[in-house]
Amino acid sequence: MNLSKSWKKMIKLCYLLSVICYLLSVICYLLSSPIYAQHFESSNYNIDWGNFNMTSGRKSSTNYSLTDTVGQNAPGEYSKTGVKLKSGFQYIYPFDEFSFAIDNLDINFGTLTPSVATTAVSTLTTTSPSGLGFQITTQENSPLRLNSGTTIPDVLGDNNLASEFVADTWTNATTYGFGFNANTTYFSTTNHFRQFANISQSEVPQIFDSSNTHVKNHTTTITYKINISSSQAAGTYQNYIVYTATPQY
Repeated sequence: MNLSKSWKKMIKLCYLLSVICYLLSVICYLLSSPIYAQHFESSNYNIDWGNFNMTSGRKSSTNYSLTDTVGQNAPGEYSKTGVKLKSGFQYIYPFDEFSFAIDNLDINFGTLTPSVATTAVSTLTTTSPSGLGFQITTQENSPLRLNSGTTIPDVLGDNNLASEFVADTWTNATTYGFGFNANTTYFSTTNHFRQFANISQSEVPQIFDSSNTHVKNHTTTITYKINISSSQAAGTYQNYIVYTATPQY
């Protein structure tokens, strides 16, 4: 088969380029060294990170404190229905650990006078994990009661609307019972009170304070209130209150 001179030159050129590419590939292979992501090891551990960080650390001054990690792949919060992903080292960095405390574990109303309401206060202090919120629920084992079984009923409120999940106003001297208020958005005013969920009646614990964002040393004031009628049997009444604080992940 006869080929023109231009075609013969083209074939020679393609062959020459192929040889050059092959030689370059061999040279790159011989001169190259393995490339790894960040690798740390000792006799006790072995850690492999999937990316290189440009910079990271802790910076501070008299006015601020900052920790950063720069160079991660696709950091941020991603979500869809039923799923939330927080990607990046800063989401798992433990700035604050979860903590919950109650300052007063023994509420004593002393001697009660009929139709004269008595109150007592305790303070809850909550710190949620970094980047996360919290919620607090509460319940009682039973209404305040004597060993004989006589009880002081949970308050119904001035309008008979109070329950374990609904707060009602309580200002009337003839409204009797036991209830609580919290300085949170779950109560319209300081005069709104609701019942504690009753464990003996299989009532579900109810939320009375929560946040969708991180809090540090967040305080919640609980006001307990009791008022009895003149027909209430004398004696020492007692129950116990359960608070459950849970971080929101």
